[in-house]
Amino acid sequence: MVYRSLLSCTANTRELGGISLADGGVTSNGIFWRSDVPVKPSSEDVEKLLANRITTIVDMRTEQEAEKVPDMLSETAGFDYCHFPITEGSGVPESLEAVPHSYMDIALAENMPGVMRTISESSSGVLFHCTAGKDRTGVVAAIILMLCGAERKAIINDYVISREYNKEKLKAFLSAHPGVDRNIVLANEKSMDRFIDLFTQRFGTAEGYFEYIGLTAEHACTIRNRLISR
Repeated sequence: MVYRSLLSCTANTRELGGISLADGGVTSNGIFWRSDVPVKPSSEDVEKLLANRITTIVDMRTEQEAEKVPDMLSETAGFDYCHFPITEGSGVPESLEAVPHSYMDIALAENMPGVMRTISESSSGVLFHCTAGKDRTGVVAAIILMLCGAERKAIINDYVISREYNKEKLKAFLSAHPGVDRNIVLANEKSMDRFIDLFTQRFGTAEGYFEYIGLTAEHACTIRNRLISR
């Protein structure tokens, strides 16, 4: 199978649509896109985003990451760029066992309410991203999918597939950092499975999580209603 990003300027841009729900439904296309950083979008990339009304951009990278590699959509007409720096998840965890706990740190990050509020309140489609589109982006995607009642297997698969999209980036990273355990930076099934367990133990439901971080039931309901096909 060929894994091709939706944008030519990225490796890991994809729909949060077409994902199986426990009740037999699927999530809708053209609402939320998850991604790695769009460094130099081509005119075709910009046209595709605008044609799909994906015009709200949520950047979760740290100030240092954003300064080093700017998201050029922040300077492109027609887009509403929102920067919510999340330092949690920007580094490599100490071990594979630490990954799910680092994901809980991401879920509880100070700027996560801003991320979720923006996704809920946006009047257009949203592209949310970090650097590789795997960890911070993966946590946001998983929470949204849990909110929509997606099957656990589908949530895990949506996370794991990043290793296929990021295959070349991963190869380059490991070459530059030979001391890093590849299992830690690889999108591993067990990491997301354990994160879902920790999340459920802490908050009960995705709605409970929204309440915990200071958002309303309406914020949660809006995201769910936008993404679920009926």
